[in-house]
Amino acid sequence: MLYGVGALATSTKMQLMGLVLFFYNQLVGLNPGAVSVALFLALFVDAFWDPIVGQMSDNTRTRWGRRHPYMYAAALPASLAFAAIFIPPLGASNAVLFVYLLVVVVASRMFDSLVEIPSNALAPELTRNYDERTSLGSWRFFFLSAVGRAISQVLAFYVFLRGTKTQRFGQFNLAGYEPLALTIGAICLFAILVSALSTQRFAPFMHQPARRQPSFRAMAREFGVAVTHRNFVALAFSGFVFGIAIGISQGLLTYFNTYFWELPSAALGQLGLWLIPGGLAGVVIAPFAARRLGKKPACLITFFAGILSTTVPISLRLLGVMPPNASPWVLRILIVDQVAIGLLSSIGFVIVTSMLADVVEEVQVKTGRRAEGVLFAADSLLRKFSTSFAVALPGLLLNLVKFPRHATPGQVPASVLTHLAEIYLPLITVLYLCSTSLLMIYRGDRSRHEANLEKIAQAAALSETTDQELTPHPTPEILAGSG
Repeated sequence: MLYGVGALATSTKMQLMGLVLFFYNQLVGLNPGAVSVALFLALFVDAFWDPIVGQMSDNTRTRWGRRHPYMYAAALPASLAFAAIFIPPLGASNAVLFVYLLVVVVASRMFDSLVEIPSNALAPELTRNYDERTSLGSWRFFFLSAVGRAISQVLAFYVFLRGTKTQRFGQFNLAGYEPLALTIGAICLFAILVSALSTQRFAPFMHQPARRQPSFRAMAREFGVAVTHRNFVALAFSGFVFGIAIGISQGLLTYFNTYFWELPSAALGQLGLWLIPGGLAGVVIAPFAARRLGKKPACLITFFAGILSTTVPISLRLLGVMPPNASPWVLRILIVDQVAIGLLSSIGFVIVTSMLADVVEEVQVKTGRRAEGVLFAADSLLRKFSTSFAVALPGLLLNLVKFPRHATPGQVPASVLTHLAEIYLPLITVLYLCSTSLLMIYRGDRSRHEANLEKIAQAAALSETTDQELTPHPTPEILAGSG
């Protein structure tokens, strides 16, 4: 559970990052295309930084282990850099605002990688058991999908961006973003340190490969062997396509909630709270589903059902059967949809994380070396690489439909909102379908995992025997002479 607490740092930030486009465009006044380009460049740089962090983590040897020193060193800078995103130099020119946003987002992303990559790489080292990995992922995803999101939503829309009698849409409260970001930053610092300190005592018992200083060419070769494994390719490219979908949906989520559904901040807070029961149910169900159905079948069933859930409300509105925004049934339908999304996404991503952890032994059997940091960094690289391109799309789509700047809910032309939804819905649906379908390439189950563990044990025993045979033993004559 304490290992999973570390995911709060990622989750709480993730929710506020979804407000960056809205904040800089509608409140600060920066062109949405410029905001999207800044986010794109930051993620693009970060994508190539992740493999470097993974390699450094895999090859680090300290008294505190391979992973923990990076988490301790980056915890405070990562929190401060994130908070700085929502403290821009108001009144500065658009060029200055663009450069400021780019610099602080790049810094935030790079420090986050120094925490997230080593932290994720701990999972396959904490346990090799096929089922325990799913349980471990369940705790982490519970804090990622349910608790973290709920905390950020409640702090945002019930505390710092709460609505008032004169302004029901608290998301337009410019003064509330700075204290909100500082509070989230403090929570992130606490979560990272709790997770790192609670797992520190396990470091001496984790895998300790021989100390070495590989050349850049050797590191590149090892990276290539690890990331071309069939099962890793299936999971990574599924995540790659999914990253594109997430980049688009996160960038436009606040626009849809504010202008398409006309939800005040209090309603947005309710949606955040309803993530908890869905996410909690998902992390409880995930281990049972994986044991009962197998990881791959359970994952496919869950994600295909999730595609239907995420597209229903907007589809109903385009078909003309969704109640008008003034009806209380709009929020009720969105809440049901939110619970379903929380449930299905929790189940699916807990199992996917467990499947990725199993690839560690697949690669070890092939190469003779464990490469947790490389694999999780490569997976992160592809997701961030795709997201870096995707975050540019929301701003471009808003410009394409001529979405007004400093717009007021209820006064945006219906044709603009409909046009945006007609582009968004088929685009997201196709991306989700492609992402889930790529998981069919994955080949792995319990028996294969146990066979890999047996091969690794046999190789370790053979290596130990060989070492003993090569160690000089004193002859009887030497022993007699010493006597």
